[in-house]
Amino acid sequence: MRGNALQYISHNPLLIEPTRRKEEGVRDETASCSPRTVGMARRTRWPLGAALGVAVATAAFAHGIPARDAIPLWLGLVAASAVALFLLGRRWLRGRPSPRALTLGTLGVAALLRLAALAAPPPLSDDVHRYVWDGALVAQGVDPYAHRPSEVATWSEPPVDPASLSELNSPDYYSVYPPLAQLTFGAAWTLGDALDVPAERLLRGLFSLADLLAIWALMGLLGQLGRPRGWALLYAWNPLVYWEVAAGGHTEALMVPLLLLAVGETLNERPARAGAYLGLAASAKLTALILGPVFLVHLARRLGAKRAAPFALASFGVVAAAFVPFASESLWPHLRESLSLYAERFSFNAPVYYAARDLMGYVEGVTPPVDAALMPWLSAATIGWLLVVALGQDDGQRRFVGSLAAAFVGYLLLSRVIHPWYVLPVLALGVLAGSRGILALSLLLPLSYLRYGPGGSESADVIAAQFVPFVALILADAIRAWLAETKRTPRVAPSAEPAPAPPHVTPARPVGYDGDL
Repeated sequence: MRGNALQYISHNPLLIEPTRRKEEGVRDETASCSPRTVGMARRTRWPLGAALGVAVATAAFAHGIPARDAIPLWLGLVAASAVALFLLGRRWLRGRPSPRALTLGTLGVAALLRLAALAAPPPLSDDVHRYVWDGALVAQGVDPYAHRPSEVATWSEPPVDPASLSELNSPDYYSVYPPLAQLTFGAAWTLGDALDVPAERLLRGLFSLADLLAIWALMGLLGQLGRPRGWALLYAWNPLVYWEVAAGGHTEALMVPLLLLAVGETLNERPARAGAYLGLAASAKLTALILGPVFLVHLARRLGAKRAAPFALASFGVVAAAFVPFASESLWPHLRESLSLYAERFSFNAPVYYAARDLMGYVEGVTPPVDAALMPWLSAATIGWLLVVALGQDDGQRRFVGSLAAAFVGYLLLSRVIHPWYVLPVLALGVLAGSRGILALSLLLPLSYLRYGPGGSESADVIAAQFVPFVALILADAIRAWLAETKRTPRVAPSAEPAPAPPHVTPARPVGYDGDL
């Protein structure tokens, strides 16, 4: 792993830039503050205070008033946070911070935002209570895949307080959370018990630390791809991210950093390590496996099928090894039962599924369900989309990360459930790919929470407000990319003597400048 660490250090501005500047004889602008830098810092104080103030006010509001009781107001505060943080980030980047300042500022503000969200109770999702329940079982040596919570609560000496059963949203389902997630749940419960701290808050704190690791990895990958590292702010300071990770507490927080590490190892052409990281990501959230074909095809085209094979062996090997401590005769039947129930019974904020169902004449409460006929087609469309995206990529690195984002987006759009936090890995990949559509989707998906309010129901207008701008921006970006590609490759008449290649010129940019938003 030493080579892996060195590779990421080489792309980390906090560690490498001062040394590189000293060796190259360039004046280190981080060592002293110029009047321009000091002036910029002073001008940034008030927007920084305003942005953090709005974020803290949102957390205080969520702590004092349950978000479910005032969802429009809560969404308004979140939107105000998004606007304030975007303006702050844009102004800060225009001041051209040094690489060191960019790294410290991005991570520092991200940590403060997550601390503010961590202070509030889980606002609109109760998944974290099931995590704590499973963690209590794991910590006490009880298999969470073998027993339903409703069964455990009836034991004469249950390992969990039966009163907490009322906090669970699916007490009659076996656990579906993979082993790495279960071990994290167990660690949080053990620490909470030892420190006399609520386990759900400790767990959300662990998720927040994992998310900071994801931001660190994201900045390194942006530099490796030749993109501005400042784009990491679009993930690091995004209200959807810090609220769903630190306040809501979701396992995507464990998946995203591991997925980004898999991307990094793939870019460095290390298939075995990439497969191991993807396997760990899937051990935190099983949906990471859908990206396997994109990774494998990219590696095969870069290295050849034989050298890419260790990726598949490592990814599936890690997932299989992760389940070994929970191995039993009931493991697979119980997992399959719960996954099937989730896939067949629940639907939420799913535009393609709802539209297809309506086209088939379904009217809720009036006509018979059409899922038996519809779901095989959606499953086939999902598999087809993943294969088309995987096989349609070339061996380019930017095309690879764009294909990862496209594969995940297609999977979500064709599914029956799209909760806001499902888009966190898509957003990280979208930042790497430079997708405006995915960024817009991350800001609009919280509108789906309007259904959670008293008397709330899903509205076609709310669904359209989320997905129409997203599709429009995706199409606009696709057309723009196609036009740019057309301009780069003009048709010319063949000649006997090939024209000499123009010299490669890298445009100069100011030292420490990492792009704008």
